[in-house]
Amino acid sequence: MKLALSNLALKADVSQDYLRTLRSRGISGIEVAPTRIAPWEELTNDVVDRYRATLAEADLVVPSLQALLFGINDAQLLGDEAAFDIMATHLKKVARIGTRLGANVGVFGSPRNRDRGNLEVQAAWELGRERFGKLARLVADEGFSLGIEPVPEFYGGNFVDTSDAVIQMVDEVGHEGLCVHFDTGCISLGGGSISDAIQTAGDRLAHFHIAEPKLASLRNPSIDHADAAKALKAINYDHWIAIEMLEPAGTASDDVLFSVDYAVKTYA
Repeated sequence: MKLALSNLALKADVSQDYLRTLRSRGISGIEVAPTRIAPWEELTNDVVDRYRATLAEADLVVPSLQALLFGINDAQLLGDEAAFDIMATHLKKVARIGTRLGANVGVFGSPRNRDRGNLEVQAAWELGRERFGKLARLVADEGFSLGIEPVPEFYGGNFVDTSDAVIQMVDEVGHEGLCVHFDTGCISLGGGSISDAIQTAGDRLAHFHIAEPKLASLRNPSIDHADAAKALKAINYDHWIAIEMLEPAGTASDDVLFSVDYAVKTYA
């Protein structure tokens, strides 16, 4: 199992000792939300290289990115040409940051940036397929890919918001720059079966999140993670699995290590 932890769960000034502790408990990668390193405009090559080197000192790599469009509110998948151009330009930058960090996939969640608005369902689908295709080709040129996440209504999703829709979109675009990403929290909150989704996706599944609703820790899980782990094993899943949770507050700081231990025990 290749297990990562989102840097959303880490303090901004995380120490080398703590990173080494994560490594000793079974974490071998850190999934990066880039603005947890620095604001977009400050993510220079030197800043990115220093972050990668810091992780490397603890024998950790960066397999993936998330929060790709955080703060880029004018970027719209289904908006006018200008809004889509903003998205394309930004994701080109994200892909370069990702590959410089060593990552080859980014989680495309961002429900506000893919809002369907007033578009009819079929019109939105056709436009989305065309534009996902453009984005796939764009990021693939940098050695990167976008993993579409099925974001449910609970998080404001209204376009490609189910596992079946993600699979269909990836199949119709048919390009290596676009892949299937599943999240236990998103699929559960959308009313789907994570086990069924995994089995349907099969070898199209390229990235996976262990997550609870609202990105809570795994201390009191509401999702059947054992069932998800069983399904992943059944399809011989061999890509990265990332724990997605927010940095705990106050006295709950040990929830990160608890969650890591739980994930190792459940998914290994």
